[in-house]
Amino acid sequence: MATSTPPADRLQRWERAADIPLTVLAAVFLGVYSWQVLDTGSSPRLNFWLTTVDVLVWVVFAVDFGVRLRLSTDRWQFVKQNPLDLLFVLLPPFRPLRLLRAAMILLDTLHRHTLTRARLSVFIGASSILMLYLCSLAIYDAEYGVEDSNIHNFGDALWWSMVSVTTVGYGDFYPVTTEGRLVALVLMTFGIGLISFAIGTTTSWVIDKLKTVEESADRTDREIGKLVEELRALRTEVTALRESRTVAGGQIANEQRGVQ
Repeated sequence: MATSTPPADRLQRWERAADIPLTVLAAVFLGVYSWQVLDTGSSPRLNFWLTTVDVLVWVVFAVDFGVRLRLSTDRWQFVKQNPLDLLFVLLPPFRPLRLLRAAMILLDTLHRHTLTRARLSVFIGASSILMLYLCSLAIYDAEYGVEDSNIHNFGDALWWSMVSVTTVGYGDFYPVTTEGRLVALVLMTFGIGLISFAIGTTTSWVIDKLKTVEESADRTDREIGKLVEELRALRTEVTALRESRTVAGGQIANEQRGVQ
């Protein structure tokens, strides 16, 4: 009798099968989104095709969420663990949600290949750069052309992202729209986390290096101590050998005098 595959196994098989296609689609969406935001003078025909790709990516992401929800054993727990995916499906006009979804897919792919601390540093650096770029795109998309906006080009948006993520906040550029302020909230929240994580990783690396140096110094001290003990033992043996030779020489001299 054939046995049916457990839902959990089917979910894992689906996620493994969809991993590479979703990663490719995430990269495609980032490219399309960047084109739509940065090319403010594109033709209507080009906008049509870019919008078509945008919608198709949303459909694929929505289908993926629906399939994973159907295959999950605890659907409510699945929804609680993936709130961003749900918002992305329910609010398709909000492209920044799709932007975050695409970023999560790309970063998750990179994270699965992160094993050592050096690779972890690469992951942190890539995450920071991607977060800055995405938030710059999102804030520029939200603020460009809006009345009273002070962010007029992508350079202004990128500068705002860098001073915001470092919590400097010069105040020369700031969002005036609700969507822009939400982007600022996301950037500050994730920025503080990334900076804290980077500082913690660097501190841990320095401490490990210091421990290595201390262990090496202790090992060297132990080896030097052993060498000193060996030298002392060798000196003792040499002294004893000299004394024995002196005693033996005296005995031979006495014997020779007795014979004479």
